[in-house]
Order: sequence, then C-alpha cells, then structure tokens
Amino acid sequence: MTISLGFRKNLVLAAIGSLAFTGLAPLPTFAAPEITLQGSFAADRSNGADPWAALTAAGNGIYYGTTRYGGANGAGSIFRFDSATGSITLQDSFTGSNGAYPHAALTAAGNGIYYGTTQQGGSNGLGSIFKFDSATGSITLQDSFVADRSNGAWPNAALTAAGNGIYYGTTYYGGANGRGSIFQFNSATGSITLQDSFAADRSNGAYPNAALTAAGNGIYYGTTRYGGANGAGSIFRFDSATGSITLQASFTESSGAYPWAALTAAGNGIYYGPTVVGGAFGSGSIIKFDSATGSITLQDSFTGSNGQFPYAALTAAGNGIYYGTTHSGGNPGAGTIFKFDSATGSITLQNSFVGGSNPYAALTAAGNGLYYGTTSGAGANGTGAVYAFDSGVRDSNPVPGPLPLMGATAAFGWSRRLRRKIQPVRCVLPIDR
Repeated sequence: MTISLGFRKNLVLAAIGSLAFTGLAPLPTFAAPEITLQGSFAADRSNGADPWAALTAAGNGIYYGTTRYGGANGAGSIFRFDSATGSITLQDSFTGSNGAYPHAALTAAGNGIYYGTTQQGGSNGLGSIFKFDSATGSITLQDSFVADRSNGAWPNAALTAAGNGIYYGTTYYGGANGRGSIFQFNSATGSITLQDSFAADRSNGAYPNAALTAAGNGIYYGTTRYGGANGAGSIFRFDSATGSITLQASFTESSGAYPWAALTAAGNGIYYGPTVVGGAFGSGSIIKFDSATGSITLQDSFTGSNGQFPYAALTAAGNGIYYGTTHSGGNPGAGTIFKFDSATGSITLQNSFVGGSNPYAALTAAGNGLYYGTTSGAGANGTGAVYAFDSGVRDSNPVPGPLPLMGATAAFGWSRRLRRKIQPVRCVLPIDR
C-alpha cells in the first residue's frame, strides 16, 4: 500500500481510479496527477538521510541513489530502491577516505557498475570520483581532487559519459583561477585530468553546479551559477577535442538568474532549463537556449503558487512536455511538481508536496506516465523519502503501478501527523564569496 503525499488533489477519484486500474481496465488518463510516498529513510539514518540527487534506473524496477548524510559513518550512502516493494536498502556507506557528502546522481557504466562524485572527502578532502559495484554493493575510490585544487574542487554534479570509458564533469571551485573547472575522468586508469578552468574575471561563467549536457561530436553545454556578462550565471560550450570553455550566453534577472541545474536537450540545437531565481516574479523561470544563435529566451516564470526555486533539471516526457520539481512554493510551501509545455511556453502546477519535503532532485521516468524522485526531508521520519509521481498520462497498453489506495480522510490525517514531525531543510552548499 502506498500513502499519498499529494492529499490536496482529488484523492477520492484517485482511489477509485486505482481500484479500477488494479483490475487492468484500460485507462487513457488518471483523475489527477498524484504524489505518493514509496519509502522513507530510517529515523536513525542508518540507510542514509537527506538525498539531493535523482534516482538512476537499473532495470526491472530497481533504482540506485545517493544521500548526503547518514549511512554507517554519517558521510552519506548509496541505497537501492525497489519500486515493487517500496523498500530502501543500504548498499554501502561513504567513509571520508573514499569520499563524503555526495550531492549528485550515479552515472551508469554498464554491467552493474556506476560512477559518481562526492563533494568532499577523498585523499585531500576536496572531493572524489568513486565506483559503485551493484553486484557487491561496494564503493571504491577511483581518484581524488588534488590538494592545491588545480584540477578542481568540490564537484556537485554527476558525470556525463562520453564513451570508451571517458566521462566529463564540473567542479564548483578550484581549477587555475578558483572559479571552477571541467575535468575528464578515465575509468580505465581511474584518473582525473583538468580540461579547462573558468576565467578569473568570471567572463565565461563561474562556479558551475550542474552536469554537462552532450550535444554530439564532442560538444557539451552547461550552466554556471555566477559570472557571465551580468554576474547572474552563464551558458557555456565545452569542446572536448580542444578542452576549451566558451561563453555562449549570459543570464539576466529578467530572464532568470543563478541556474543550478543542467540543460535538457529538446533536439535541433534547442535546450530547456530552470533558473533558481529571477523571472517575472523573482521565484525562478524556465528558459530556452538556442545553441545556433547563442540566445537565452524566457519561457515562463514561477509565481510561488505553482512553485518557487527550481533546483533540478527538467525531465522529458515526450511531445514537447517536460516535468520538474521546485524546492519551495505551492501549498503549503514545501515544493511542487510542475509541467512545462514547450509548445505554449507555459508552466502548470501538477501537485504540491507536504511540509518539509523540499525536493532538490529531478524526476526519473519509469514509463507509462510514472516518475520517481527523492525529497530531502519529510517521509515517515523526516530524514527524506522516495516518492512516485503519476502524471496521469497513459501509454496505449497501461500496466499497473503504485497508485494511492487510501481514502481522502485517512490520507489527510496521515499528512497532518507527518507535517508535525518534519523539520525545514535549508541549502547548505557554498555560495559565491
């Protein structure tokens, strides 16, 4: 049984719809987009706590993820989420020496192997690259960022696969000028190599927080939180053949500012992404980036009621539709799930999280209109949760999924008890200084 977190939207119809769905009756749509609790992190944080990253699909309903804190040593964990049972199981814990406080999702390398970054820890305390073997459930240090920060420091983003065991990533600090770097990780040798550094004058951007987005032919695009022409962040181009960073466009307060997330490719050189603040109401925006013209165009702004402060990248749903999360806003202010329609350039609220949820992570598609995600707080113990989002959009051959079965009264009572337990979550990542 799953328990609804999105109790404000038509739970009675949701329960009726789920009962019909259990009987395999074809459903072209679902009553209302629903958020449902799947699993909670333990009160003692033994299996992890405070996840900020998206889940990585492993197939057969299994997902892997990272937590910033908790685990055996308090320095974060890797966990396994089984969508069939809704269970969260500790796989391994970070020790500090192999890395600490991971902020980013795992990147699949095939054959049950995953690579990832930790923000701190490693040999020099400035972050590491690790390997996770899902067969053995073990974390192994691959390389550490160097003590003088020359190849970067404090990576907050996931690795982007380039093929042949090569991955590229960003660091928030370090590099030649202390404004962040782009590095290459070679999984065959387990080595980190500096590719380029962001400029000392911040002209091409500064402090990148997001993963790179592949554009083909060795070209990648990314965002920086600060710098650029207006100091409000930039979009840059990284050419892996030359190892060079080139400014493409700069953010303004009116278009949206200080982006945290990676860009999502839409095809034909078009990319979409959120900004944390700015836009028409100061609560963030969705922008379009045209790589042919190097231009940023405001698509729509968050109002607060439909969400506020989106930290996560958009997840493509097909036909020009994207889903995303906001850290705050909605009702009661603990974040939202929204839909962005690129054809109309409009943001539409889908549902709101209960108090303390405050998601930082992107949604991971599970098929048939279902998505999974993590919240940094809430859950049964206030230490974070895995949830399902049912968009209500059905494939032509629907299959059963975890849908809410509780009545509205029971769900409301549970939500009210949960909100009394949870604590607010605040951003603790370093800011520009």
